[in-house]
Amino acid sequence: MDEKTTPRHDALMSTFVVVSIIALGIVVAGVTTPPEEPELTVQPVTPVETTPPPPPPEYDVVTPEVAYPTTIPGCDTVDPPVESSYFGVMGFGESTYDNPDAPWFTGPKAHLMSQALVRALPADITFTQGMLPYFDPIPVYENLPEEDQFDSTSALADVTRGDRSGFISIGVAQQTNGVPPCVAGVLDSRESMSDGTVVDRQDTWQEVDGARTSTRSATAYRTDGSQISAYASATGGEDQLPFSMPELVRIATDPAFVTSTPAPPDTPGNIAECSSYPGTEGVAEEFTAPVVASLSDALARADTGNLAPTPPLGALRSSVYGGGALCQVVNSAAGRLTVTVGSPVPSEQLREDPQGLGPIPVRVGTVVSIPTVSGLGVTLVTENPWDPAELERIARTPELISQ
Repeated sequence: MDEKTTPRHDALMSTFVVVSIIALGIVVAGVTTPPEEPELTVQPVTPVETTPPPPPPEYDVVTPEVAYPTTIPGCDTVDPPVESSYFGVMGFGESTYDNPDAPWFTGPKAHLMSQALVRALPADITFTQGMLPYFDPIPVYENLPEEDQFDSTSALADVTRGDRSGFISIGVAQQTNGVPPCVAGVLDSRESMSDGTVVDRQDTWQEVDGARTSTRSATAYRTDGSQISAYASATGGEDQLPFSMPELVRIATDPAFVTSTPAPPDTPGNIAECSSYPGTEGVAEEFTAPVVASLSDALARADTGNLAPTPPLGALRSSVYGGGALCQVVNSAAGRLTVTVGSPVPSEQLREDPQGLGPIPVRVGTVVSIPTVSGLGVTLVTENPWDPAELERIARTPELISQ
């Protein structure tokens, strides 16, 4: 299922979803019409008395008052505030990096952008539970009209910086509508840079039942249609935000996120979201960014023989379903190939059956799991039966197994 649920920062995540939609200029509105009642063909049944469900809780939501008319630095004119409306969409099945509505975004492109994001973040940032941000696929929603399909990807993470904890998300989209008008309440200032890039900045907050969440965002509009939004939030006042505005602006204007620049040939990547092999979760120590980079580089040097992985190996990421393990999923001569670095799996727990791998049903052909020097395990799973010796050779890549 495309919409994932995690126990992390529920209140902040809810705020993120609303604000990021605004930041990326996506407005989704819909009206539903109830179906006509069919004519009764049988006698009605006397209803059984039941206790009505309790009414949904009411929340006291407070946001800053928006003054209008007003002026905004960098804006020639300011449009009046608008009240946005939203409805949720949910997709079923697995999201892959081959959305036909977003040909600019591929698995290798996602990998390069993810590496660039980790480099761009301040060095003193700690990722909660070792979950490094990674740009996820852009889903295809079959029930949405073509004009309402999403053409944006995001990478997000809960972070700690000193005594401050918060949330960060980077959204990247390609759009053809140009720079939007200045709207009261949506931005605090606008800056036009020498290369034609326009950057909007905003600091704001929201209180739910008296509990305040502060947010800070910088959105860059590039001349090639790239739209990059760097968004941060934290519980409490503005002083609790883990990122300064200059840091968010620097990320939003980083050329690594330009949508018109494709990934070079032979760049590693994933074909879809990946989940770790059952039993590899619960890693004792959190993976840091340097360790993930080192493991990915080692995997990229593996002798893959006749497997011919596409994209190439070397793009390990935090498993989207948690558990602390790293994984990569690619196409190969043996069908889907998933590589997991996590807890070692005892041989008696390895299973070769069609029950699937993780929440997404995937046929399992051959499984090999090799322990490393540090106590981790390198587990390879193919969709179709394959020579175990060839999979074991990959898992025993010297630089990989010595980690």
